[in-house]
Amino acid sequence: MSAGLARVAVHTLALLTHLLTPAFLLLGVYLLTRGTLFAILPALVALDLAWLLRPRPAPFPPETRPLTRETAPHLFALLDRIGAEVHAPRTDIVAISGEVNASAHAYGWRRRPVIEIGYPMWLILTPQERIALLAHEMAHSSNGDSRHGLVVGSALHSLAVLIDVTRFDWREGDGVARLFAECLLALVGLPVRGLMVAMELPLHRSSQRAEYRADELGVRAAGTSAMITLLDTTTTRAPSVISFLETSALTAKPENLWTALGAAVEAVPAAELDRRREAARSEDVRWDSTHPPTYLRIERVAALPHQEGRVPAEAAGEAVDRELGAVALHVAQAIKENARSALYH
Repeated sequence: MSAGLARVAVHTLALLTHLLTPAFLLLGVYLLTRGTLFAILPALVALDLAWLLRPRPAPFPPETRPLTRETAPHLFALLDRIGAEVHAPRTDIVAISGEVNASAHAYGWRRRPVIEIGYPMWLILTPQERIALLAHEMAHSSNGDSRHGLVVGSALHSLAVLIDVTRFDWREGDGVARLFAECLLALVGLPVRGLMVAMELPLHRSSQRAEYRADELGVRAAGTSAMITLLDTTTTRAPSVISFLETSALTAKPENLWTALGAAVEAVPAAELDRRREAARSEDVRWDSTHPPTYLRIERVAALPHQEGRVPAEAAGEAVDRELGAVALHVAQAIKENARSALYH
C-alpha cells in the first residue's frame, strides 16, 4: 500500500471511530425508549460507552514536572533554535519525567505541542546528543506522522479506551447480571479490536517511515555523528539506566540517585557495550512495530551525506543543565514513590 493510500485509509477509519460516540448514544436512547426490561442493561452499556468516548482534551503527560519559558529560558532558547532547523511548531511547555526516553505529545483541546524529556536519559547524553534527541522528537510534528494529529491521535485514544473497558473481567461470585454485562462488553470489543488492527497495520509502516524522516531532520540540527551516537546509546547505555532504576530506585536516596546512576552507567565495561551493540543487530524488522530496528536507523543516517550540526553543543550546556536540575530532585522522588507503589500491585 502506498503512503498516500495508507494515509487516506487511516483517516477514513479514524473518522468512523469518531462516529462511534453518537452511535452508542443513539443506540442507548433508542433501547431505553423501547420500555422493555431486557433492553435496559444493553442501553446502559451503550450509554456508558458513549460517555467513555466523549470528546475530551488530550491530557498533559502524567507524573511529570512542567518547565515553561519563564522558568527555563535557556532550554526554550535551545528548543527554538532546534525547531527552526526541523520546521517544528513553537513549544511553550516541556515535561520532565523519570522515563529513559524522550517523546513528543499534544495536550489540551487545541492539542498544543509538549516535549517530554526523560531526565535519566538526558543525564547520560553529551550536549550534542541531547540536541539530536530533542531534534528527533520535535521533528515528529513536521514529518507527517499521523499518530500525532488530532483526527488519528484522538481516534487511537478512543479505541484504546474501548479495548480496555471491553476486556472480559468476570469472576466467580460476581453474579449473573455482571456476567451478562461482561459478555455484552466482550462482544462489543471484538469489532473494536478489529478496527484497531486495521488502523495499526498501515500506521506501523508510516510510523517507521516517520522515524527515519525524524532522524534525517535531527541530523540537520545536531549533525551526523551526534545522531549516530545517540541511537547507539539507546541500545548500549540506556539499558543500564533502566536496570539501575529497577534495582536501586527504592534503596538510593533521591538526592543521591542521579550521581549513583551516572556512576553505574560509566562502570559498564566496553565489552558489555559491544555485546549489546551486536545483539541489537539481530533485531528483526517487525510489521507491528512503530520503530525500525535501531541498527537500520544508524545505517540509514550513516549513509546520508555527512553534516555538522547547525545547533552548537554550547546551546545545550551548563545553563540548560541547571534549569533541568531544578526539578531533578522532584523527578527522583517520583521515581522512588512509583517503585514503592509497585511493591503493592
